[in-house]
Amino acid sequence: MVWERGKKKVLIDREDTELGSITIFLCILFLLFFSLTGVAFENVRVLSSQGYMRTAAYAAAMTVFGNYNKELYGQYGFFAYGGYGGKGEESLARDFNGTILQNIQAAPENAKVSYGNLYRIGSVESYVEDAKYLTNKEIFDGQVKACLKEEAVSELREKLKGKISGDLEGSGLEEKLALAKGYEKGEFDGQKEAEAGQETASIEESTAEDLAGGNPLEIFTDMVRDGVLNLVCDAKRLSDGIVEGVEEIEDAAGDKKGSRDKCAADYLNEMLLDAKLPADKNILERGIQKLEYIAYADKQFSSYTADKDRTTKYGMEFLVAGKKEEKDNLSYIVNRLLGIRATVNFACIVSDAALQEKSLATATVLAGFTGMPPVIKAVQYVILLILAFEEACVDVTALLEGRSIPFLKTAGNLKMAYEEICMASKGLFASKAGAYPVKGTPSADITYHQYLYLFLLMVSEENLRNRSYGLIQYDLREKYNQTFCLSDCICTCRYRIDYTVPFLFGNLPFLENVGKEGQGNNRSLEVDYGYKSR
Repeated sequence: MVWERGKKKVLIDREDTELGSITIFLCILFLLFFSLTGVAFENVRVLSSQGYMRTAAYAAAMTVFGNYNKELYGQYGFFAYGGYGGKGEESLARDFNGTILQNIQAAPENAKVSYGNLYRIGSVESYVEDAKYLTNKEIFDGQVKACLKEEAVSELREKLKGKISGDLEGSGLEEKLALAKGYEKGEFDGQKEAEAGQETASIEESTAEDLAGGNPLEIFTDMVRDGVLNLVCDAKRLSDGIVEGVEEIEDAAGDKKGSRDKCAADYLNEMLLDAKLPADKNILERGIQKLEYIAYADKQFSSYTADKDRTTKYGMEFLVAGKKEEKDNLSYIVNRLLGIRATVNFACIVSDAALQEKSLATATVLAGFTGMPPVIKAVQYVILLILAFEEACVDVTALLEGRSIPFLKTAGNLKMAYEEICMASKGLFASKAGAYPVKGTPSADITYHQYLYLFLLMVSEENLRNRSYGLIQYDLREKYNQTFCLSDCICTCRYRIDYTVPFLFGNLPFLENVGKEGQGNNRSLEVDYGYKSR
């Protein structure tokens, strides 16, 4: 082959030309193969970086949540992050991002040897997409379950079976109390002994023997006005604390305006109304979650008879009453106990023939001048109710001392004698309460804690949960940190992580359409982590 270049002729060998074209073709094939290998490598590298980042992110989430609120866990068994000192979502995201950057480092700081960096991940930014707090019902319920064993709830359910009584209202008591109230208010003063259409009293006033030794109605009224709580409690043990930071509910059991105008029938009527319990027999079957709350509360919170080293001394009572002042919570429980025990005792007392005869004699002496048998009968029933109340004072005193008492009484195990009805005092109640054992027969006896369980069953699940929040928050604030807030305690979190994987072959001319050097593939992933209840 002859090639002319200017005036000079050059001879080119065909064989050399063919060999050169083969070399160029092989170079192109090699470059194409190298490009294919590089693209495949980049693809695998970018895809595998997600698993690498997920591992680093999950480890970071574990590390961050490892800084849980130790006081909350140590005192109440709940796992949660932060809740005090400004620790919340922002600090959680900041700590999480810093931990990820440490986890993806290719070499430790001040390394003496060189390390390879396959992924060269950069531009890492993380966000908290969604956080769930301890005050979330599902999370709180789960952590409560984790703190309890199934046997504890089952045991509590067995304890309560047979202790719930339905309708405690006596037959015709309201009418009798209304008549007795009229007598105490003086509505029958001046009535003639023989009134048209009415029978004479069965026992004449002149021959009736008053074994009570006075007027039980007046003594009872003065006793209640002076304060029922001091009759059954040790005044030196009463707590003057105030549960701050929780809702204050109107006091339904405290002193009311016009209490000086009340008579014995008024007090007894209020007591019976407070004593009524729902007649729902399926309350245990429908309230399993409520039982878990109660079992947890019994384990964590103090009560009058069980000190759990909490700031609030009457935590269990607060769960029932929800009042701000501790004395009001205890007073609410004591009033309900007195009402229930008085009603239960009245059922026993009214069936005793000897007590019926003695009380009728006293009622005849007091109200015989009216000449109205219904009024005398009403006064008799009020006297029997007063005796039942005094017997209830003995019962409640024993309960507050940690003793167990018979759930239902008979005439043989009544502590108060009829002749002592006008001698009632705190000392008398305390001396008679000492006859009850500290531990009784579980099937026949009932304790203060079991009554608290019954009252707690009457509280709504929402109130139990919210009041538990308040007790925990108040206790930890007083003991450790005033900035503690239970609603800021994070239990689970979903993170979003954005990052960039730079291209290793981005500077090759045939990959210009893929990206320049320093650029890369923008990736993102989500990681969920939180304390799991078992």
